[in-house]
Amino acid sequence: MSRKLLLEKEHVENIRLYDVYRREGGYRSVEKALKSMSPETIVEEVKKSGLRGRGGAGFPAGLKWSFIAKPEGVPRHLVVNADESEPGTFKDRYLMEFIPHILIEGMIVTSFALGSNVSYIYIRGEYAWIVDILQQAIQEAKNNGFLGKNILGTGFDCEIYVHRGAGAYICGEETALIESLEGKRGNPRIKPPFPAIEGVWKRPTVVNNVETIAALVPIINDGGDEYAKIGIGKSTGTKLISACGNINKPGVYEIDMTISVEEFIYSDEWCGGIKNGKKLKACIPGGSSVPILPANLLLTTAKGEKRLMNYESLADGGFATGSMMGSGGFIVLDEDQCIVRNTYSLARFYRHESCGQCSPCREGTGWMEKILLNIENGKGKISDIDLLWDIQRKIEGNTICPLGDAAAWPVAAAIRHFREEFEWHVNNPIECLTRNFGVGHYADPIHIPELV
Repeated sequence: MSRKLLLEKEHVENIRLYDVYRREGGYRSVEKALKSMSPETIVEEVKKSGLRGRGGAGFPAGLKWSFIAKPEGVPRHLVVNADESEPGTFKDRYLMEFIPHILIEGMIVTSFALGSNVSYIYIRGEYAWIVDILQQAIQEAKNNGFLGKNILGTGFDCEIYVHRGAGAYICGEETALIESLEGKRGNPRIKPPFPAIEGVWKRPTVVNNVETIAALVPIINDGGDEYAKIGIGKSTGTKLISACGNINKPGVYEIDMTISVEEFIYSDEWCGGIKNGKKLKACIPGGSSVPILPANLLLTTAKGEKRLMNYESLADGGFATGSMMGSGGFIVLDEDQCIVRNTYSLARFYRHESCGQCSPCREGTGWMEKILLNIENGKGKISDIDLLWDIQRKIEGNTICPLGDAAAWPVAAAIRHFREEFEWHVNNPIECLTRNFGVGHYADPIHIPELV
């Protein structure tokens, strides 16, 4: 049984409420941090822990905090990124819905460490019911002296506000989030300057994911060194995984990143194997934006070792044979799943969510969606596969924010590992049309503009 740090109390009745959370040891980290630690000491503990950002990029949290500017007389802010919109990812929703106080507790400690007297939770617009849960938790914390003026008599003031987004995936990117928080259209900013220098209202700002901030609670309670003992290498601590797809036990699991991918999929403790006794075909291990891996590469690294559920092992071999931990959205596909159809579905999502600011993303995502739709409906040509490859190559690395990369990587990986499936669609148009009849796909071919 893997050790739990964030979900240890998930089955305690009414753990959502302050009185129960407090009875179970909640807010001890706030008392410890504010009464016996300095902001600098907290940042050092986070560095010792090896905690990496849990939102997707995996950048060391303590190092990120150390970048924040500290000009005299200028307010600083903590912004929690709760805009969880990556297809296949729902771990933050689970944490906020069932254990909201662990996020509030982590925010208070982090705000103290950063010198933020006003902090924000930017939450996905579709999570409307969770806004009420968070507001209640904030009010409960305030009523009990953990928020507001002079917290615990230490002289530290802190307020937390919840800001609801309008359902834009692009606002998961930190600078687009900041633009939206300021009341503007959620377009990503050109960097530099980075948010640590000029963030919300041009003030120094740290943006971190929900799970990242919640991890401050066990780090402060037990110490950074103890946290670092869990896991392996640079993948320290525990990680929340959103497991879904063709598995027997979909859900949110907390792992210590030493278990193998094979164990995670087939163990009764975790996913419980492939549904209906089917064979594993492929998996998207870190949310829809990371490269898909066929079963053989998913379970074994290029070195012939068992692939582990951590940052380094999943990335082993680069995109040629590996993928990414990403946001922890673990999407399993069985032998009956169509890679072309799944890739088309993802391309449609990224075309819809592109903010349109960058030409490669604005135009390229639309082209890829149309080409994939034609191939899926038996209207494609072999040259379309090469055209898809060329388009994704010209999107990747050529946009202001990573949404272009997120749109390109799934297409590239699907062609890289499953080209024969794309060719089958081209060479068997009648079977494609027969199979797709009545399932909501369009049979009419769409004109595809050639790349200039």
